Amino acid sequence: MTIVADKHKPHQAGHFKDARGRKVALLDPVTMRLLRRHGVIPAETLGALADEIGVGWSKKVRVLFLISVVCLGLFVLVTLLGVIADVIEGPGFNVPVPVLAVLPSMWVGPWLMWMGARAARSKRIHRVMLEHRRCPHCGYDLRLLPTDPADGATVCPECGCAWMLDAGRNGGGQSDE
Repeated sequence: MTIVADKHKPHQAGHFKDARGRKVALLDPVTMRLLRRHGVIPAETLGALADEIGVGWSKKVRVLFLISVVCLGLFVLVTLLGVIADVIEGPGFNVPVPVLAVLPSMWVGPWLMWMGARAARSKRIHRVMLEHRRCPHCGYDLRLLPTDPADGATVCPECGCAWMLDAGRNGGGQSDE
């Protein structure tokens, strides 16, 4: 059994749970296409997957990015004002407690943006890979494989991950981001 996506591969997109709750890493077809790694998925199929996934940010991610830029700008502004006030007022000047409470929270915006973008991209990769009947973990072709009668999942013979192929359009797994 060969597992293509591990922690040291540059084409890993994120983590997801398969249909049976096993946490697995997702392949990133866009990165694989850019690096010309066509060994797992044929070049034409990889190109179609990468084109459908895309490299751009969704509207939601752009809004989160704008919020994070504003938060970072406010953080820099408050920090600079504190330094300027310290220089003008002297070393005995105390920054008000509410300002100190706000400073750490300004880092939450960029972190939320990053996590939101990763989760959205992982969901998109998962959906597109299952729509094209490819295992999101290893890229194996799942088109002619039978489903397990017990739970309706299709088990990839290459890596052992279970996927709900009929649910490819509406999820089929759970994000673990």
